[in-house]
Amino acid sequence: MSYDIQTLLDNPDIMGRVNLPSGEFEGRFTVRKSCTINGGGSLLWAASGPVLIIEAENVIINDLKIELTHNNIPEEQHISVYCRYPDTKFNEVEVNGAVIGIPNEEQYWGIPKTLSLGKLAAERQESFSIEIYAPAEAELRCEMHDVSLSRNFLAAGFNTVSLGVGKIRSGSLLYGAILIRSAAGITRKIFVTGSVGSVEEPSPENYLLYSADREAPDKYMKMISGLNISRIAAMPSPVPETEEISIKLEEINEQPQKPESDDVTEIFYGKRVPLAPVQYRIEFNYTVARARPDIDGYMFMLDGSGKVAGNDRMIFFGNDHSSCGSVRYLNAPDKRAMFVDLSRVPDGVDHMVMLFSIYGNDPSLLFDVIEDGEISILSVNGVRMCLRLEKHMCCRTLLAFGFERTDGVWELIPSGKAVGMPLSEICKSYGVTVL
Repeated sequence: MSYDIQTLLDNPDIMGRVNLPSGEFEGRFTVRKSCTINGGGSLLWAASGPVLIIEAENVIINDLKIELTHNNIPEEQHISVYCRYPDTKFNEVEVNGAVIGIPNEEQYWGIPKTLSLGKLAAERQESFSIEIYAPAEAELRCEMHDVSLSRNFLAAGFNTVSLGVGKIRSGSLLYGAILIRSAAGITRKIFVTGSVGSVEEPSPENYLLYSADREAPDKYMKMISGLNISRIAAMPSPVPETEEISIKLEEINEQPQKPESDDVTEIFYGKRVPLAPVQYRIEFNYTVARARPDIDGYMFMLDGSGKVAGNDRMIFFGNDHSSCGSVRYLNAPDKRAMFVDLSRVPDGVDHMVMLFSIYGNDPSLLFDVIEDGEISILSVNGVRMCLRLEKHMCCRTLLAFGFERTDGVWELIPSGKAVGMPLSEICKSYGVTVL
């Protein structure tokens, strides 16, 4: 079901409310009337900013994510929200770009988007340092197990924060976020990644993970003092960068294809399918949902013992490609897909398992909220295989299928079955602990 978000914003109800549907919606959007926008956790996004322009007084925004998806854009386009009036109120609003027009928000925020801890030694504590700049006081919180911060607030100005990592067992993946919440009700995230090797792993070479530019606050104030929002809004979005995935795997999208009705092959649970093409695009599709679940894909590349042999061999949104280049996960706001090139799978990996899981902490959100669910597997020669899901699947994780190599020949083993255990326990069964 499609929604016209701009039309909703232009037509508040008689109580002055705009209730956005669940989902991810490409902007840019403009608020021209006083209203209360209830986002319900939805995402508004654009390649470049501003994503949301507030041209009215007395606007309240609740529970909304506003995101810029392109990294290499001019700083003047790195704007999530532009407010013409300073009385706009925010409650639980998450951004990854500037908020212009709100006191203490539009100044420079010297925080990184990501922090990579690299490979750590197992069962050994480590400590890192981060230098952050905040234009005003803000709360600081870490959402990761066995990772701690030396303080829970930021003062206005430059702040040095220690990040401590506890003793973690070998084979674990570190993926989570540090949250910075300002007094205005706006949250910014720093994503933290890392992996844990053996006990003999050498100490990290760089303990200073990030240092804010000392001259940036003054430069930033000069930049925003000359902003012309009309000119910026009229600037074209940048051309997306060409990723390595486009060299081979995106060829799947470019092949001439027959009409879908002629080349969709339905596959069935447990029936092995020999594979001739080596490149595939895998997606989870459905037609209708009572609620919009956030569904992510996970690929486990297993060795002969049925375990993940290395940290790069569990591919998901926090680790979007294997080092060998055989598996890559595209996690864009408008598309999520797993790309597989069987010709690049290294020796020693003869079995791969694909799962889909609902992300989030709401235990009531299950796969039974969707209708006409299917797993689409599109090969490079244009043939699409389809595994239709059973109805009323009361689970949060499902085993989609497996790839298995026997005597050099790959086969697809469809499953499409619900998995009762939590995703964290599934990861453990494959030798991966996600913290």
